[in-house]
Amino acid sequence: MFSTRRTFLKQLGLGTGAFVFAGSPQTLLHAENLSELARSTPEAEGVASQGIQDLLDALSAARHEMHSVMILRNGRVITEGWWAPYAADVPHTMYSLSKSFTSTAIGFAVAEKKLTVEDKVISFFPNDLPDTVSEHLAALRIKDLLTMAVGSEKEPTGAMVKEEDWVRAFLAHSIAHPPGSVFQYSSAATYMCS
Repeated sequence: MFSTRRTFLKQLGLGTGAFVFAGSPQTLLHAENLSELARSTPEAEGVASQGIQDLLDALSAARHEMHSVMILRNGRVITEGWWAPYAADVPHTMYSLSKSFTSTAIGFAVAEKKLTVEDKVISFFPNDLPDTVSEHLAALRIKDLLTMAVGSEKEPTGAMVKEEDWVRAFLAHSIAHPPGSVFQYSSAATYMCS
């Protein structure tokens, strides 16, 4: 369990390249082998290099500031690269991408039958519950965390990060609406899934 937001972001939000938006273009098509992912060429995997170059040119010309790109085909990396000043060895804070990683991890746990999205959140934290568990907190499911439909009036992350124990702070936060009924962007929900 992560005890602080900094640790959480460090564990889930730092990456070394792949699908992050922002930067100015530089050289791209093939970078050095930086991981255990298998490498190949576009043509060997049935992809035209010119098509990839056209995509990279379009990305470079777009209003989005790109940092890096990685394209896989048939389980092999066929293109990867970074726009300067970014590089594979530069840690990169990716903020909301942590939600994708965490949701994917929950998906793996569901596939492995370790939990279901219908499981109640409080069942995972019996020692961290407030003295009084509200009806809405008791009804809160993993699904509600994943869909950011906790039912809170406002996002609790700001209050949580001031506390030593984020789990206790989240569980103590008021849930005004029935879980699943109101969308509210929530980094706290993602943290609880983690």
